[in-house]
Amino acid sequence: MSALPRLRSSLRLLRGLGLLERRCAHCLAPFTPRQDEAFCPHCLPRLAPYRGAACPRCGLPLPAADRSAAPSVPCGHCLADPPPWSVMLAYGLYEGALRDCLLRLKFSGELPLAGALGGLLARHLPAVAPEAPAPDHVLAMPQHPDHLRERGYNQAHELAAALCRELRLPLRHDLLWRTRRVRPQAGLDAARRLANVHGSFAAHAHSLVGARCWLLDDVMTTGSTARAACAALLDAGAASVSLLVMARTPAR
Repeated sequence: MSALPRLRSSLRLLRGLGLLERRCAHCLAPFTPRQDEAFCPHCLPRLAPYRGAACPRCGLPLPAADRSAAPSVPCGHCLADPPPWSVMLAYGLYEGALRDCLLRLKFSGELPLAGALGGLLARHLPAVAPEAPAPDHVLAMPQHPDHLRERGYNQAHELAAALCRELRLPLRHDLLWRTRRVRPQAGLDAARRLANVHGSFAAHAHSLVGARCWLLDDVMTTGSTARAACAALLDAGAASVSLLVMARTPAR
C-alpha cells in the first residue's frame, strides 16, 4: 500500500475513535462543517453537479456547435438508437475531483466516500431530474457474485444505499442480478461493450410488473451495461426505468 492510502486509512481510524477533527473526504484538509458536510468549502464547488448542455437521453455533453439546440433534443446517437430508460440523470462528469473520489471508492475501498457522494446526489436530484417518477424500487447495478467476492463490496450498491437513506426510499438487491461474468468493459469499443454484456442480466418478473424503477450506477461510458440491465427490467414487466449515474464520461 502506498503512502497516501495508508494515510487515508489511518485518518479514518482516528476519526472513528473520535481522536481527530473533521477532515475533507477529498483533500483531507481539516475544516469545520456547517452541518454534516463531508467536503470542505474548497472542494465542495469542485464536486458541484454538471450544469452544461448535455443530451437528455444519455447525458453526453454536447459539442459547442450543438449547444444552441433545445435541451430536450437528444444527440444523434440517441435519435438513431434510443436507449431503453425513460429518464437519465448524470450528476457530474467523470473528471477532476469527482473522478478521483469515484476511483478511490471503487479501487481503494474508501467506503465513506459512498455516503458523501450519495448524499450529494440525493440533495441535487430534485433540481436536476424533476421529471423522474417516484420509484417503487431503487436498484443498484449488480455485480456478478464472483466479482463481488473478490472486491468485497459493490460501489454502486453503496452509493444507492446512501441515496436511499437520504431520501427514505426502498432499496432492493434481489430484483436484478448478473447471469454470467463478463469481460471487463475497459478497453473495449462501443460495439464490443454491447456484445460483451448482452443477455448478462435477469430480473424478478413477479415483483416488477408495473413497477417504476430507479437504477443507479457509479460511472457511465457508452451505456451498454445500463442498456442490458434496463432491458432485463423492462422484459420482466417494469413500467419504466430511470437511470441515475454519479458520473458520465465526457466522451463515449
